[in-house]
Amino acid sequence: MAPQDLQDRQDPRDPQGFQEFQGFQEQLLWDHPVLLVLQVLKDLLASRDLLPAVVHLQGQGSAIQVKNGGVLNDWSRITMNPKVFKLHPRSGELEVLVDGTYFIYSQVEVYYINFTDFASYEVVVDEKPFLQCTRSIETGKTNYNTCYTAGVCLLKARQKIAVKMVHADISINMSKHTTFFGAIRLGEAPAS
Repeated sequence: MAPQDLQDRQDPRDPQGFQEFQGFQEQLLWDHPVLLVLQVLKDLLASRDLLPAVVHLQGQGSAIQVKNGGVLNDWSRITMNPKVFKLHPRSGELEVLVDGTYFIYSQVEVYYINFTDFASYEVVVDEKPFLQCTRSIETGKTNYNTCYTAGVCLLKARQKIAVKMVHADISINMSKHTTFFGAIRLGEAPAS
């Protein structure tokens, strides 16, 4: 049965029409395996009360000057599951509340105003480097550049993640579309 055929039904409570709709829905899921996988994942995560296990933080729109070793803390929460994540606004650290496997990502837009030809930042877990992104600038080109990095990490509850600048006196564009940071809980940590 095609979708337009379903629209021709006068009474959606009609048992025959409902059975045909269920058949159409099942066929749609089998024809598009991605939809079937997403449905299974949604049901699995919802049963664990962790849906959605996502946090996405964005810059709050102004340029800031960061000193060597400075942790970015000017974040605006766009989405956050409070059962899985906790943001510490003063320190800029993101605390994980549930053990698991996490996909962590970040992007920073750096302005080159101190005559350096590269800038670098790290994503740290409990103040230890986990990811590093370094970006150079070509002479005579624009004086800014974005740097994106991402990775998967096993984390325990109470561990903290942060974005930390590596070099001194760097200006960061904290625009929401250019500087952001987040994590997605992918699932339980693998059994050892």
